[in-house]
Amino acid sequence: MEQRRVERAVMALWCRELGELLLLDVPPLGALEVVAQEIEPLAAVTVALQASVQAGDSIGQRIAEFDDIFPPILRAAALAGEANGRLAEALVTVGECLHQSAALNVPRTTRERLAELAEQSAPAPAVAISRRLIMRAIELGARRLRLAGGSEGGVAEVEVCGRWQELQQIDCGLFAPLCRRIKLMADIPYWIAEPSVGTIQFNTTDQGDWTIAVQAIPDEDGIGQHVEMTLMPRDRRLA
Repeated sequence: MEQRRVERAVMALWCRELGELLLLDVPPLGALEVVAQEIEPLAAVTVALQASVQAGDSIGQRIAEFDDIFPPILRAAALAGEANGRLAEALVTVGECLHQSAALNVPRTTRERLAELAEQSAPAPAVAISRRLIMRAIELGARRLRLAGGSEGGVAEVEVCGRWQELQQIDCGLFAPLCRRIKLMADIPYWIAEPSVGTIQFNTTDQGDWTIAVQAIPDEDGIGQHVEMTLMPRDRRLA
């Protein structure tokens, strides 16, 4: 069997196993740990992904950055799937596509050729904005950050010195993906419309390490969402 087919088959298995674990509500860190143990040829990169997610990065964004390991179709699908809250389904679909092309010994699928055209596309907006909002809250000295809104959009606010102030307006097309992104970072199943809590371990280069407690509360109609975060410097929490 050619090396290309072996690599494609292994990548297909990696995508499908990770996607199926996420579909079963296994938290991202736990899913990556299982995949690292089960699929040895990709264990090193999976462990690296796990460390990045634990530090506050997203699976989709980090997959997209491993351009020397993951094929274009996977990198593009991971970003798109995470942006619309369907990362698990995207991984399973890519796994099936790679499996079929490996079985047929196709050097490059049509989907992969199309994915290459998206190589220069910008990162998913929700991924970039989620980190930017948290960083801005930390820089302002805020200890609480909240997102509130619904189908018409929402707002990000921070509490500084006991007073709430607006941080950024979030348009209608971005609010739901942003809330899902925050839930994903906190290991909260983003498809469950019920009150839930989680924790984000957030690392920065110049502001230290932070533990962020996340509480997600949907509106009674199931359309609007309220996500509140409490920001704690990690050394203070351990003191």
